[in-house]
Amino acid sequence: MVFDLVLGFLVLVTASYIGTTLALRGFFGRERYRPPSEIGSGGPPGNGGGGRSDDRSDE
Repeated sequence: MVFDLVLGFLVLVTASYIGTTLALRGFFGRERYRPPSEIGSGGPPGNGGGGRSDDRSDE
């Protein structure tokens, strides 16, 4: 009985996480969050150094 309760709780948490992630991606798009420190430097290493063209942090 306790095992069923724990398993049900884990299924509920997993389904909630997946559903929330899909809903937020659908609403906000798939863009990755970039902290302000990365915007000025062109992004994290390994992305070719290309920042988005609409970044206006250097103005």
